[in-house]
Formats: sequence, structure tokens, C-alpha cells
Amino acid sequence: MLIGEVARRSGVSARMLRHYESLGLVRPSGRTGSGYREYSGEDVRRIFHIESLRAVGLSLREIGRALDDPGFTPADLVDDLIRRTRERIAAETELLIRLDRVHATDPAAWEDVLQVLALLRALGSTSAGTRQRAALASVDEVPVEALAQAALGEGDPYVAGALRWALSRSGGGGAALLAEGLSSPVTAVRERAVRALAEMPGREA
Repeated sequence: MLIGEVARRSGVSARMLRHYESLGLVRPSGRTGSGYREYSGEDVRRIFHIESLRAVGLSLREIGRALDDPGFTPADLVDDLIRRTRERIAAETELLIRLDRVHATDPAAWEDVLQVLALLRALGSTSAGTRQRAALASVDEVPVEALAQAALGEGDPYVAGALRWALSRSGGGGAALLAEGLSSPVTAVRERAVRALAEMPGREA
């Protein structure tokens, strides 16, 4: 079977088939008298295997290993796919949360969107100083949900203080969100919720 017919049957372009060949993923079993690539039925089955593995997220290098390494087991492949899928879901969930929070601010221009995203990113920074500066600057810009979540998860006392200050000036809704932390199975979260609630307006310390 010549490369043009393989491309039509498999849906893989001739250019991609040549790329696969250059990587050693699939090589035509023979050549015609005129020197054209000639693929066997086994070659075509291998192409379909490659496309199936690509569809579940494997890189071409990983596909080559999966197809050629006798020590590579399906269980290893499935474990890796599960791990990467969970990571992707977690990342997409975090993105959705951020987008919901941006939407809650009712941004009027792209500058507003970028500003809120920058503050949300800063609140999740690994740098305590960056988180503290973001908390002090975010009273009117970041949704109270983000402030409450950050306050309940913050272990640095200085950053936690800045977040509690921001929450106390963020208007309504903060107390109810902090109260959710009182039922957390994590002791530190419950303690942060109690302290933050004590500093909310209208509550005695």
C-alpha cells in the first residue's frame, strides 16, 4: 500500500507519516521498484496504534517506548495517564475558579481582568511577601471568596494578618465564607476561621 492510500485510509497525512518514519515509530516494510514507500497491513495497524495512543495524550516519544520496549507494561501506561489526567483536571478546575472570580468582579475592560488575575496569582504565590502585598492591595479588586479561601489556607502569620485585614474591609459575605472553615477536618483551618471571624466587623474579638 503506497503512502497516499495509507494517508487516505488512516486519516494521517503523508507528511506526518514521513515524520513518524523519521522518528522510528513506523517504517514501511518495503519499497516499490520505483522506490516508493510500500506499507504492509502490519504497518497500517501500527499507525492506528500510534494514533490511538496520541488520542489519550501520550507524546510521540512515549508512544515509541510503549510500542517497542518489552519491559513497558500497560499498567505503567494507565497509571501515568491517570496521574496526568488528574493534574489536568486540577489545573482546569483552578482556571475555572479563577474565571468565576474574575466574572464576579464584573470587569468593564481587559485592564480590569488582567488586574484581578494578577492579584489572584499573587495570592497563590510561593513568596510570603508577594502574598502579603497582594492581600493589602486587593480589598476592592479581588472577590471576597478568594480572600476567604486564602485566609483559611495561609500559614504565614504576617500574610494571614493582611488577609484578615482585607476581609474585614471587604463588605458582606466574608463572615459566612469564613464560617465554612469551622467545619474543616483540618485543625489549623478551624483555628484560622475562628481568628478571622473574631476580627470581622460587628464581632467581638
